[in-house]
Amino acid sequence: MIYVFGSLLIISFMKHKDILLNKKRNLVLFLILSVCGIALGVVRMIYPYVPSIAYILEKYLK
Repeated sequence: MIYVFGSLLIISFMKHKDILLNKKRNLVLFLILSVCGIALGVVRMIYPYVPSIAYILEKYLK
């Protein structure tokens, strides 16, 4: 699944590179969110029984 996410990141960067490279803020935000997504995917691959973000939010918002 992480390979699919990585390939979708590359495809979306290629499609929207004019918008991303036009403003540095857009590029920085894209990079931060991409790194966060890849990091969460790696954590999920290493430890698949970690609770999901939705489960943690549901637990603490009750």
